[in-house]
Amino acid sequence: MRGRTPWGEANSSSINSVTVLIHDGYMLFETRCAGCDTPGQAICTTCRFALIGRAPQPQAHGVIAAMPFAGRARDVVLSLKYRNRRQVARHLGSLLVNRLVESGDHVDLDVVTWAPTSVRRRRQRGFDQAEEIARTVGRQLGVPTRRLLTRPGSATAQTGKSRSERLDGPEFVARPGLQGRRVLVVDDVVTTGATLLGARDALEQQGAHEVILAAVASTPAAVGAKVLPFRHAARAVAA
Repeated sequence: MRGRTPWGEANSSSINSVTVLIHDGYMLFETRCAGCDTPGQAICTTCRFALIGRAPQPQAHGVIAAMPFAGRARDVVLSLKYRNRRQVARHLGSLLVNRLVESGDHVDLDVVTWAPTSVRRRRQRGFDQAEEIARTVGRQLGVPTRRLLTRPGSATAQTGKSRSERLDGPEFVARPGLQGRRVLVVDDVVTTGATLLGARDALEQQGAHEVILAAVASTPAAVGAKVLPFRHAARAVAA
């Protein structure tokens, strides 16, 4: 006969964006904030306010970014990438849309696309975080979102590389038939800009008239020389 677990001693484990509580033989799912791990919404009100601030300082790569890749913004973006918190992609995409409208780069776009992650990363995660963000951006701007770029099978992910190694960005192949198009390319994080610049080169080779580069977050140049480890938010445990 299966023993019962009292509510006050419920077993719990974390699966993706929720905490699974085992109580009385049933699984109860509890959503937690991607930024601070507080039970409730996918991004709590406090973290939503923390994501609103000044746009990052312009850098040499010229990529438009909604926020610096630091503090709570960094935690939220990394939760999307490494903890499967796909719900937050919509909110991050909305913040990027606000930044594009503010800069005026949303005007006269023909198509939105994204800088795809490596095949291995997509297989591991089950999704491409840049695609999730790009589809939100396209939907909110009323612009078609299309898969225009692919990576050769031998291409490796940029994550974990030093800044100098990232300067040699991944290779992309673009779909033909882009003559005269104004294209927006979206990514989650920009460090050196090599990934998005490589994407732009591939699109221009297929005739794109203008390519706008945008990312949710931009790594500050002062800390871009190293890749910081993901800091899991501390989880409060009831006494």
